[in-house]
Amino acid sequence: MNSKPMSKQNPTKRSLELLKDIARENDWLTFRSNDDEKFYLTVNGESRRWYYISARKSKIEDYSPFAEKEIWNINVRGAAQKYDLIRNNKFNADLCINTGRKSRGLPIGDRLASLALSLRNDRRTAMSIPLLAQFIVCKREFLEEIIVFQDEGIMTEIDINENFQNFLDFEEMTQEQEYEEEQSYIVENPPFMDFDEHFLDSPLIDEEFWEELNNRRLADEVEKENLENQGNYILDWEREDDKNHEKK
Repeated sequence: MNSKPMSKQNPTKRSLELLKDIARENDWLTFRSNDDEKFYLTVNGESRRWYYISARKSKIEDYSPFAEKEIWNINVRGAAQKYDLIRNNKFNADLCINTGRKSRGLPIGDRLASLALSLRNDRRTAMSIPLLAQFIVCKREFLEEIIVFQDEGIMTEIDINENFQNFLDFEEMTQEQEYEEEQSYIVENPPFMDFDEHFLDSPLIDEEFWEELNNRRLADEVEKENLENQGNYILDWEREDDKNHEKK
């Protein structure tokens, strides 16, 4: 029987215990977990800004079977006041900050601890991450309009609405173009529109083709003649009926 504690056998559990120790010893960090697949951290930065980190283990079907390590979805949300962070109100903004690629092979506890320490030292971290610097200097009332801070710049609700409208306009334009192309194809390329007259002399036109074509023409002429005769019969009958009414 193995007498070693689980923490010494499992790197993930050992890293999470270290993270819990950091949270117990520092009032700027709180750690909470519902199970072994979801973790939540609250960080108070030196700039007095507040950060909420959530980590969720991806489901098996969410990642490639060729992946050697567990895949975690880590999200960071920031606010100017702890009240805003707890309430998750309109003064919150998402921050596109994550652990580096080199640390993805580390246990999740180590990755979260590294991220938490970076956000604790947010002023120093902001020197190498411009989006974090933008968040720190952004006034609380301006956060109401900002949805996310990212490397490409801030994204406001107006930007998202405009992008969504542009997407709808693009979809509508694409559908109209496809419809116009379809109509253009129908109008510009009806059957035999591009028929080559020299094709008539081609040996590809066999006797069966001409026989079928002549039969169709004869059938059309017979149908046309029958309709004309029917029309004449109806007209003659109406005339005869009118004469009978006049005699009466």
